[in-house]
Amino acid sequence: MLNKKILQTFYALLSKDIEIYNKKLLPRTIDAFVWAGSNLIIAHNIMPLFGIQDPQYGTFILIGNLAIWGLFEMLTTIAIFLGDIEGDRTISYYISLPIPTSLFFVEQALASAYRSMASSILIFPLGKLILGDALLFSSINWPCFLIAFAMINVFYGFLTLLVASYVSDLPSLTMVRSRIMFPLWFLGGFQFPWKMLHGVAPTFAYMNLCNPITYIMEGIRSTALPTQNYLPFWNCMAMLVFFSMLCGYIGIRNLKKRLDCL
Repeated sequence: MLNKKILQTFYALLSKDIEIYNKKLLPRTIDAFVWAGSNLIIAHNIMPLFGIQDPQYGTFILIGNLAIWGLFEMLTTIAIFLGDIEGDRTISYYISLPIPTSLFFVEQALASAYRSMASSILIFPLGKLILGDALLFSSINWPCFLIAFAMINVFYGFLTLLVASYVSDLPSLTMVRSRIMFPLWFLGGFQFPWKMLHGVAPTFAYMNLCNPITYIMEGIRSTALPTQNYLPFWNCMAMLVFFSMLCGYIGIRNLKKRLDCL
């Protein structure tokens, strides 16, 4: 059972991490703006010149950018973690606090989720500025959109724990980018809906159902674009819950072994 002292410690740790990150929020938001803005300008102003006439293509790219940002933010969190355990090891102090070690790592996952949400949420109004009337707020299922946005970033938080548990040192971060992030990103439906892929390459499409990014892209895009073109929203959310629990279980177990917390 979680007693009041444990909950207070959990809340204090989460508040501390949020406060520390908020001091760095502006530069990370600018990073997100530059990346997403560049993509949207190409999608909205250049790609139509090459024959793409779908008026919803800009919205398709905007939602994809919003959904994938947390995957890039993962590198920052892992770098902070590795820098700490290779340096001052302040984490040794935090895991000695009156809070179960597993719950401490859950707090770390939620803090990571906050970092990706806070730095990416303003991508949406930026998209409205670039896309103008091509982005219709009235066509968005806002309750489902907010659920998907929160669930996506919680998943990234637990994915961060899993990946961090396998990365040995800071120089190995380049392998995270090339061997984990880019395959998940490019094979996860960032550039095409799953049903479109299934129409031309069904075997590859079924294999892609093992990629959690597929459910991220399908789930959140179905809240703003025609739902018949995407996998069912609640199925996608259920799969994200499953992948979050799986990543969290394995990641926390590995990190406890690595930090001699067992």
